[in-house]
Amino acid sequence: MCEPTDAELDALLTARPGMCRAQLRLLVGGWAPPPPGAVPWAGAEPRARRRAELADAFPGEWLVVPSGRPQRRCNDLLYPFRPGSDFTWLVGDDEPGSVLVVDPWGASTLYRDERPALGDPLSLLDGHRGAFWAGQPTPSPVVAAELGLPVLPLSLLPGVLADAGPVRAIHGLDADVDAAIPNSDASAELPRTIARMRLVKDTHEIALLRRTAADTVAGFEALAAALPAAVALGEAHLEGVFARHARTVGHGPAYNCVVGAGDNATVLHWMRNDGAVRADDLVLVDAGVEGAERYAADVTRTFPASGSFTPEQRAVYDVVFAAQEAALALVRPGATLRDLHAAAMDVVGAGLRRLGVLTDEVAGELTDAQTAVRWMPHGIGHMLGVDLHDCMAVATEWMTAPLEPGHVITVEPGVYLSPHDAHVPGHLRGIGVRIEDDVVVTEDGYENLTVALPRSSDDVERWIASINARGAA
Repeated sequence: MCEPTDAELDALLTARPGMCRAQLRLLVGGWAPPPPGAVPWAGAEPRARRRAELADAFPGEWLVVPSGRPQRRCNDLLYPFRPGSDFTWLVGDDEPGSVLVVDPWGASTLYRDERPALGDPLSLLDGHRGAFWAGQPTPSPVVAAELGLPVLPLSLLPGVLADAGPVRAIHGLDADVDAAIPNSDASAELPRTIARMRLVKDTHEIALLRRTAADTVAGFEALAAALPAAVALGEAHLEGVFARHARTVGHGPAYNCVVGAGDNATVLHWMRNDGAVRADDLVLVDAGVEGAERYAADVTRTFPASGSFTPEQRAVYDVVFAAQEAALALVRPGATLRDLHAAAMDVVGAGLRRLGVLTDEVAGELTDAQTAVRWMPHGIGHMLGVDLHDCMAVATEWMTAPLEPGHVITVEPGVYLSPHDAHVPGHLRGIGVRIEDDVVVTEDGYENLTVALPRSSDDVERWIASINARGAA
């Protein structure tokens, strides 16, 4: 067991003048060290391959990838920490302040800001990092065995970087790294290279995405079951239902959920989630679980709160469903997200003309697909992985580049008919619909990871009815 020295107790007395020496000895001393041993981790092997590939991309150079630092929420309170996605993809450790260094010879080392353990006086004094407040840290030798790379104290890193030649780093996550390594065009190429490497998912990643998608499907089933209660309790109740589920099965929601009922469903990023839910409303929910190793799902469904679409709601919903079907039919290697988007916009434009929303007077010299941008102003989808909007450092490339096996994308058309839109016939105003699924590009087509959630209007109604029947039973 660890016992404090007299010098350590003297330092504690200075920092904690309201306590006596006996109290401090009681608080700091008598703690047993954590047991040794590491649990084998399946994520270590693919990350070793990724680090080797990154080293090969920059031969003879120093590369620095920090995990980041916790962000202040208010006063002395911090937000829950989430490591930077590049660090997660290359290392997999969740400890803040850690830094991965790849040296010019291709060797990787993790410099880790190990928190003060029980028995260390700082375990009591450091209210954010000390084990007394934040839990006993995992010893570095155990972390090294789990992650499959050497782990050294973070305090050694400044000396290593001082003797290094030109260094590329990921900036914006750790002020100490930013201060030590000036940002430059050379550094800017590092996140772009990692993003290109992250585009094609390996089998380990796809397995994680399948699991996260399945957990998200279960969350949407819980949302459907909660619709009757939401009519009394509002959008916030639905947000809470999903948040509880996501935290139970994973790290929590992968992003701020969108829960929009009635008019709020026409607001693309409605995240206040504080509105009422009426029995005749459509409820648009955009939500996903952040699962194991931080992999995300991103799903949207639009439910009739009553369990049945009105004729007007069904008419708009069926346009969006047809647009998604048209986009999904094109998903295969060689197609582009731009191709998918164009196919969806053609269907949306034609559908809105049938509904009397899109008219010659509104369109003028524009095509119907060009005019439909007013009611579907977003793209058809994006890459998905460790980040919700994955690989954004090279978004201008993947938006137009051919899809490849192993790409994971969302397909998410929508139509938003604002209650304030004078171009929309009165009986259709206040209807917002989006349908979104997570899709893996395969050798000859695609795999819909969220196929278990119904998509057509008829299937959605039958699904809600079956859930309500189970609840009543």
